This record gives sequence, C-alpha cells and structure tokens, in this order.
Amino acid sequence: MTDEHSQSNRRIDRRTVLKTGAALGTAAMLPVAARPTAAIGLTSPGFGLGDLGWQDVDIEDAIPGVMSPTGTRDGAPYYRVEMRPGTHSHHPDIPDTKVWGYKGPNDAEGQYPGKTIEAAVNRRLKVEFVNELPDQHIFDVDTRVHGTTWEDYDEEWASQYDGAFPEVRTSTHAHGLHVESASDGLPEQWSSSSANGADVITGPQFEKAVYDYTNRQSPATLWYHDHALGTTRLNVYAGLAGFYLLRGPEEERLGLPSGDREVPMLFQDRAFNGPDEDEPTGSYKYPEEFEAEVSGDVSVVNGLAWPRFQVEPRQYRFRLLNGSNGRFFGLAFDNEGGTVPTMYQIGTDLGFLRDAVAVGPDQSKESLLLAPAERADVVVDFSEHAGETLTVTNDAGFPFESPSESTDGSDLPELAQFEVGTGTPQDPVVDPTSLRLPEPEQFSEQATVTTRQMGLVSPENDPSGIDTHLLNEGGLDTEPEHWGDDVVTEPQLGTTEIWELHNQTPDAHPIHLHLVDFQVVGRGPDGTDAPDPTERGNKDTVKVYAGETVRIISRFGNFAGRYVWHCHILEHEDQEMMRPYEVVTRSPKE
Repeated sequence: MTDEHSQSNRRIDRRTVLKTGAALGTAAMLPVAARPTAAIGLTSPGFGLGDLGWQDVDIEDAIPGVMSPTGTRDGAPYYRVEMRPGTHSHHPDIPDTKVWGYKGPNDAEGQYPGKTIEAAVNRRLKVEFVNELPDQHIFDVDTRVHGTTWEDYDEEWASQYDGAFPEVRTSTHAHGLHVESASDGLPEQWSSSSANGADVITGPQFEKAVYDYTNRQSPATLWYHDHALGTTRLNVYAGLAGFYLLRGPEEERLGLPSGDREVPMLFQDRAFNGPDEDEPTGSYKYPEEFEAEVSGDVSVVNGLAWPRFQVEPRQYRFRLLNGSNGRFFGLAFDNEGGTVPTMYQIGTDLGFLRDAVAVGPDQSKESLLLAPAERADVVVDFSEHAGETLTVTNDAGFPFESPSESTDGSDLPELAQFEVGTGTPQDPVVDPTSLRLPEPEQFSEQATVTTRQMGLVSPENDPSGIDTHLLNEGGLDTEPEHWGDDVVTEPQLGTTEIWELHNQTPDAHPIHLHLVDFQVVGRGPDGTDAPDPTERGNKDTVKVYAGETVRIISRFGNFAGRYVWHCHILEHEDQEMMRPYEVVTRSPKE
C-alpha cells in the first residue's frame, strides 16, 4: 500500500478505544435521560417561509415523472440509470441549486427527485445504476467517519489499489424490495465514478453491475436511494432518492384514485446558503464536519420549497415518504379554525393495513407520524373544501425522542398547502371506511425459532470527538459491535424470528431491515403494549422511541446471503449504527 493509504491511521486507535470502553457493557452507558443528544439545526437566511411565501404549483406538475426503460435484457425491461449532476429549481426566489440526481434515457441531466420506477408484482426488472458523478463531492467529506478511507476496509482488498481513496462513491439500494444479496445495494457494494473515462474502483462486496429485481412481493410504496458506506447522508442530501412503486391486481381491485389523482409525495427538509454567506447563494448547506443529527429549516416536498399545491375538489391518493436525513414528521391539516378533511391511512411501508386508520381532529390519531424512511398510503377527499386553503402542519420536534416527550412543538411547523379549486365537487371514488383491504400475511409467533435481544446504544467515550451510535447483537450486557466486526446474527433461511429492539439512547431511532418485511408485535417499556394502528401491516422500518422496547417478527425467506440492518437516521447509519447479518442455509453457527 502507498503512503496515501495511511491518511487515517487514527481511525484504528479510535475504534480500539471505543471497543475497550464498550466492553464494560451497559455499565459504560449513561442513563437514557442523562445524556443530551448532539444536533444541529441549519438556517437559510432569506429563504424561510416568511421571506419567500408559498409558491403555487399545479398538483399534476408536482408528480415525479415515470422512468422509461432503456431496452430489454434477458427478456426483462432493462433500465440504465446514471447518477449525474444537475441543476434544480426549488422555488422561483431561490437561485438554482447544484444537485446530484438520477438520469434516465430521456433526461438531459440528473433528476431530483429521481423519476419513479414503476414495476408489476412478479414481473422481473433489470436495473443498472452507473456512477457518472464528479470525483469531488458537493459537500466536505469528513474522513473520521467510518468507510471513507482505505484503513476502514480489509487490508488485502485495499492493497490492490494505489492512489487516493475515492471521495465520491455510490451504491443504490431499492428500499423495501426483496432481492438477492448481490442486487441489494449494500454499503460496501459501491463503485467510484466512471465520468470522463476514469478507472472505476468497486467496493469489496461489489458483485454485479446489473441488478435483478424479481418483484415477488405485495404491491407497495418503495423507494430507491444511495447507500454508500460512510457517505449515505451526503449523497441523499445531494439529491439521490426516488420512488419505486410496485403495483398488483389486489391494488387495482380496490378502485383507488389513480392517474393524476395518485400523487407520490417525498417530504424532506433542506438548508440553503443565503446571499451574504461564503458559498454560492441557493446552494445546499451542510456541516463541514460530522454532526450526529442535522436538520434544515426549509420544507421541501417533491423537490419544491414551500409548495402550495393547486388541487380540485375531489378525492386523491397520496403515497407519502419521509425522505429526510433525520427529521420526523407529524402530518396533519389545518384550516385556520375551519374544518379539515380526514386522512385515511390505508397502507404502510410494504403494503396495505388490516384496516383504514382515520387521522384528524376528533379521531384516535390527530397526526400521522412518519420517521425517516417510513411510508404511508393515504386517501384524502377535498370535495367538501372547494375554495379553501389547507395547510399541512408538522407537530414533531427535532431531535425526536417519543410522542410523549417531544411536546415543545416543531421548529418546522408548516410544510405545504393545498389550495382547493372552486370547480364542481366530484363524488369520492371509494369509501375508505368500508374498503376490504388485502389481509397482510400473518407471521406466527408459535413458529418462532429464535428471539434475539438487540440493543441500540451510545458509547460514553469517543476520542475522535464524533458522536457515535452502535448496535448490540450479543445481549444487552455485552459490548456493542462495529460495522467491521464479524457477523453475529445468522437467521436460517425460511425460519421465523422475533427481534426485541431495546433503545438505550435519548433518541428515537427508525430501524430498517433489508431483505424482509416484518410485523410489530409490541412496544413500550417492556415491549408488551399493542402496536399503533398505523403499524398493523407489513413494514421494513419501525420507530423505536427513547427508553422503549419494540418487538418485531419476521420470516427470513426468499434469499440467503449477506444483508444489513441499521438506523435510518442517515448520520447515525454513516457513523456505524449499522450491522451486517447473514441468512444461512445451514443451522446457524453450525
């Protein structure tokens, strides 16, 4: 290895000290309520709602376009999707922003959000994601973060390369899709840029360039986003995210609003550099050095800052996605003292709920809480609100601990508006309260072969000065593991397991498992409280509140191989709150 491979020898010392401190087990952890959470709220001088006001957008123009196939391969539609730079207009009064996006065959540059990939249940797709980005990142890359230097990888693998470690790497994950390990977009399946004929370096777990998506699962609102080790937070903040909608006959049977009445909505927060700052006006603002949690003060929906959507007085279906790095959203309608429509949630991450859940005033749920990466399929009827303007509000604080503790209100209380036209109201096409939703497959607790104790922890000491969160797979009184430690968790293919997720930190964490869908069995101080009504369906991401235990059940079917589970606060994920697990065909640890 060359001298350039020695740029981060301090990483080895830092991780050694962390593991030594963590070996004290839970005795090394401060009480949950005693440790403040480091978080930074970024500001956008001149670009707040009070500065700019709402921008009017026809709802049809806000719907992300649909990605076209490039051709066919092995009898399946083939998509060549390039990650490329682009420019994006968030608001007429914000200068165009340099972004990174996904370029399809009909695009001139990278698109943010990425165009929607539409797929049908049981119909295979072939997708190739190609890194054509510049070799220098939009943001500063803090090389103290794990995964950003040669020293963070297997020495034998790293020794085959000379020169500087690639600053810009991408690995695209289809979030919620059941795929073989080689097509998962794992953190170490990254590739460096091939722009301008550059030699491509691929990560140590890279296996294939063309991914195989079999789509053998229920219809659902999925999404695709970057997942490169150590820079996921930066790549997604730069714009690398888009919808993946999986459709099936059971969905068509329901007769839900469709066409221009079906609207995917990507909720994010961003911060922009103002006219008196050092960076170009309108460019994204992100910390130069690693911060454990980062929020922006500008609401961005489908890439639009402060949107006021023009809708008709009729019923709509909204496919909601929290695509923020770390902000929770508690969504509700406000009508300045007037009545508001009820939101009916009919689906969650991986398909339909058992029953529709009403959200709104005088309902059991007043707002719809979405953690980063969670989705909600909702139906809203505007037919009784012609000529009215409804505001989408957010009651979730940042950082978020739990619904009972995050009571001081939100620093981003308004997200968007719906301005309902004055045309003739149209009757709703479905009654959400009487829909016969497809029944999710129920996982049997009696079939459980293993119950695993999984800890969510924050080591007390971090000599690098970086706030680090870790996962503990060996029991709550053992040391937590780092990303590069040996695989501990080995479910057997086809078996059912219960994971008990114990949160010993002051944060709420959205925990995501690759490959599988799961169901929430219980939550609360001891994991025995009933799941929330919005969780009574198949999920891939679950909120685990501070000091809480959440019990989930899953069957590890479909594929054997290496996968990961992690916190979906992207700053936590990048700084080692992520672990590999391996689905095996033999008995575990045989």
